[in-house]
Amino acid sequence: MAREINAKVYDQNVLVEGLQVQIDNYYQPKTLAQKRRIEIVVDLLDPQPNQKILDVGCGVGTFAYAAAKQNSMVYGLDYSHESLKVAKLLAKRFKTEQNSVFVTASALSLPFKDSCFDKVVIADFVEHITDPEKKLLLEEIVRVLKPGGEGVIFTPNAIRESIGEIYSKLKYLIFKEKIRKTDLHYGLISRRKFELILKQHNFKFSFKCADTTRPYLAGIFLLRNLLALNLIWKIKKL
Repeated sequence: MAREINAKVYDQNVLVEGLQVQIDNYYQPKTLAQKRRIEIVVDLLDPQPNQKILDVGCGVGTFAYAAAKQNSMVYGLDYSHESLKVAKLLAKRFKTEQNSVFVTASALSLPFKDSCFDKVVIADFVEHITDPEKKLLLEEIVRVLKPGGEGVIFTPNAIRESIGEIYSKLKYLIFKEKIRKTDLHYGLISRRKFELILKQHNFKFSFKCADTTRPYLAGIFLLRNLLALNLIWKIKKL
């Protein structure tokens, strides 16, 4: 039976992992995969000085930190109190607190005025909410973005994760290796289905595949939509 997913789950994960794990994964990443993840998203977001940027589901503040370093004014939003405690602590430690505001709230009811943000980043978040919640999220993003405002959405590839699950089961049957699975990704979605939702909410968008672990998979013509680990949309409010 899957555990109930709520803010307490994320709070507990952060407490168990500890502060240094957050730094090593999200602020001074030790692995190539984490470095690539941050570089891909930040390159597309292209934060500029004095832009007002919203980081939805910011967790411990990875992209809020990256944008604040570019002198953007960043608002990080999450419902995990412990994640935001870490985000505030690390903003102070890494000297970006003057450009950072962290807010505990739901992404489905943003506590901000209409048309107040230049950009939004939604990284590794939409796989943690249901499809009806995705629609509510995008309604809120349309509301708070300025006309012509842009954003980046980054999420795991549902097809790739399904293939990976089958592969793990085969390895278990043959080699008795433990099956790796997370119950946090209950909201995985395909490219086609998510793009239908984007169109319903009046977004112009471009799409690309990426793979933070095996980059060559994102370059295989015809197969990249199946094999690439990450799906990325650059969106613009019409």
